[in-house]
Amino acid sequence: MNERHRKLLPTFAFVVTAALATSAGARPVDCAQPSGREEVRACQAAAGGVDALRQFIQRTRGIYILYIQDFSAAVPVKMASVDDRQARSN
Repeated sequence: MNERHRKLLPTFAFVVTAALATSAGARPVDCAQPSGREEVRACQAAAGGVDALRQFIQRTRGIYILYIQDFSAAVPVKMASVDDRQARSN
């Protein structure tokens, strides 16, 4: 094997591994069946609303790598904001 192939093989392996890891982690979280301790805790925070979830994610960003967009289905919709939108449209 020549020098060029010895350099390309690890680079190719790194790129493939990074692509697979990124695509595997980029998914919405199902709070009915969370996959880990961090998701359980984030789903509990999401039940408290967007602000509680945001604070949890900011507080634990050095420990867990979580994104608020992944928990959008877990945050309950406030009925007051829905009523406000309906009143504005009429």
